Amino acid sequence: MWSERHRPKSIDEMVGNDEGRAKLALWLKKWKSGGKAALLVGPPGTGKTTTVHLIAEKMGLNLIELNASDTRTKDKLANRIGEAIASTSLFGSTSLIFLDEVDGLAGRSDYGAVDFIKDAVKNSKNPVVMAANDPESDEVRKLGAAVTKILFRRPEQEVVEKRLESIAKMEGLQVEKAELAMLAKAANGDLRAAVNFLQSGIPAQKDEEMTSSEAVDAFFGAPDEKTALRALRSYPGPPRDKLRDIFTAVVKSRVHEERKAAALDVISRADVVMGRMMRGKDWRLLRYLDPMLASELWRVLGDGGPRYTLDGAPWPLQVRIWNDSKKLKEIAGLAAKRLGTSQRGFLVRDMPYVLLLCSDARFRGDLLRGLDLGENYDLFLAKESTRGHSR
Repeated sequence: MWSERHRPKSIDEMVGNDEGRAKLALWLKKWKSGGKAALLVGPPGTGKTTTVHLIAEKMGLNLIELNASDTRTKDKLANRIGEAIASTSLFGSTSLIFLDEVDGLAGRSDYGAVDFIKDAVKNSKNPVVMAANDPESDEVRKLGAAVTKILFRRPEQEVVEKRLESIAKMEGLQVEKAELAMLAKAANGDLRAAVNFLQSGIPAQKDEEMTSSEAVDAFFGAPDEKTALRALRSYPGPPRDKLRDIFTAVVKSRVHEERKAAALDVISRADVVMGRMMRGKDWRLLRYLDPMLASELWRVLGDGGPRYTLDGAPWPLQVRIWNDSKKLKEIAGLAAKRLGTSQRGFLVRDMPYVLLLCSDARFRGDLLRGLDLGENYDLFLAKESTRGHSR
């Protein structure tokens, strides 16, 4: 993929987050045995992993890399990095231990993993660098004083546009500046995603500028499939928000239940495509999303029935979420990780619907197995689903 082919080969080729890279380099130069770990925090695609690789190479450090979300228990972590933490190499060279996605240490699967990391940092003879996407995750908070946080921010849209323009020239691709601007905007600061959008050839030129509400309403009120497709491509936000707004419009509409069920079936299949794309970072799948919705969903409800609707969790649920429900937060954290979204976003936008669906025992069982949750959560979700129906 182009995102790999055009990955920066040196620190000088990287764009954005100059301050974050400089802080990491300075931290490494000053690090002493038993010192704090460095924690790079920022959205996906902002260069955290690439920065670690390039700095390790520049400083001549042996990089030992581990994805923490794939190794979630104390024993597994100890087996993978225990020796590297406790000793130097045979020739006395220093290693750089890199734990990526530490915010993936969530829920009941985290059996002492965070505590092991904190203890290991204190005793390590090699510098430890970690990376996380969600600064508000429980795991980031648990690390507390054991780490020095270094923030990575989304690059400005103009910076992403220039990088896309450079890659397009190297690939011999003729792309209008307006289209590059649309690709950069759609990627929302995720440079890796922007490059994948460019490679996939996703049409980004809009026929006209629309707000979210105008695009959704224009889609459902389009006179034909081609116009419906143009409306979808005029949606100003990221694909996940577009699918969520369409879902909300359908759920809140007063169309016949059979038509609504058929529409939700299309949306669920589109969501499967979205999930695969997010988990595998396979952005080429995005090219199929709008045509799928235009050809299938518009045929079911393309008569102006559904309308754009602002959505949010019911106030009583929000109060319970933020004040006293650790289980809801834990479920949201695990689900958000799978979907590539934030825990808070999942709680507010998705959790109300999940709880309603949990009235079905089969759905609850699939959810529990998918998120690796224990049987005690079955009773909890069954109880919450009855509350959801009573609101």
